[in-house]
Amino acid sequence: MPNKLTDWVLGDEGHANEWMRVFRVGAEDAELVWEVIAKAVLSASVTELRGEGIAATYGVLVELSLNGRTAPVLTAWHYEKASAPPRLVTAYPKPYTRRNGDYG
Repeated sequence: MPNKLTDWVLGDEGHANEWMRVFRVGAEDAELVWEVIAKAVLSASVTELRGEGIAATYGVLVELSLNGRTAPVLTAWHYEKASAPPRLVTAYPKPYTRRNGDYG
């Protein structure tokens, strides 16, 4: 499990508040959060691309279910080089709002 998950995604300096509010999970739940994200992105489509070639970062919107709650979560992945596996940049819940629309 990447440190990025515990230090930033679920960390106090990152998106801890969103994860706690939406899913009632924290850094102590990092292994579970990682498993759910890793499984969800396998069948998800890229929804955003920033950059080009090997310096690209890909946004992937997934729907996650944790602790009996379901919400869309935006994940971002970076490829350092063509042969490298994707690296998690960030992930945070994106609850439905009228401004954000239906994520469709």
